[in-house]
Amino acid sequence: MTAAEAAAGAGGRGAIASKRLVEARANALLIVPVRGALALAGLAGARALGVAPGPALGLFAFGTGLVLFPLLTSRRRRLFWAAVAEATPLDGPASVESRLRTTIRAAYPSTIGLTILMAIALAADPELAAFLAGTLAALGLGAAIHGAEVVLWERSRGRRLLLGPDAVYLK
Repeated sequence: MTAAEAAAGAGGRGAIASKRLVEARANALLIVPVRGALALAGLAGARALGVAPGPALGLFAFGTGLVLFPLLTSRRRRLFWAAVAEATPLDGPASVESRLRTTIRAAYPSTIGLTILMAIALAADPELAAFLAGTLAALGLGAAIHGAEVVLWERSRGRRLLLGPDAVYLK
C-alpha cells in the first residue's frame, strides 16, 4: 500500500491538506526562463572571454544535444506518467507551494550546481563554460517540453496535476 492509499483510507483529506503540494505545470515551466537566462549568460561569458562564435555555438549545441536526448527518453519521465495514470483525486482544499518556492525547488540541485560549475569554468576554461551553458539550456528545453505535455494533459482532461512528496494528485 502506498502512502497516498494509506492517507486516502484514513480519511485522506487531513493528511493531504497538511502536505504542501506543488503544481506540476508550475514546477516544469517556472524554471524554464531561469535556465534559459543562465545558459545565455554562460554562452555570452564564454564569448566575452575570447571563445570564437563558431566554436562557442558548436560547444553550446553539443552540450544541449548531449543532455536533451537522454533527458527526453529517461526512466524518470516514464515513471512520472505512470504515476499520473494512478493519481489520487483530491476533493477538498489543498495547500499549494508558492511560485517562488516552486522555482527554488526546481532549481536545486541541477540548475544551481551547473551554474556554479559554469561560473568556475568561465574563469578556468571558457570553452568548457560554453559546453556547460548548453547542458543548462538542455535542462530548460526539457522542462519546457515537459511543461507543455503537462498543460496539454491537464487541458484535455479538465484537471490539474499536483505533486506530493510521494504521489501525484488530481484537482
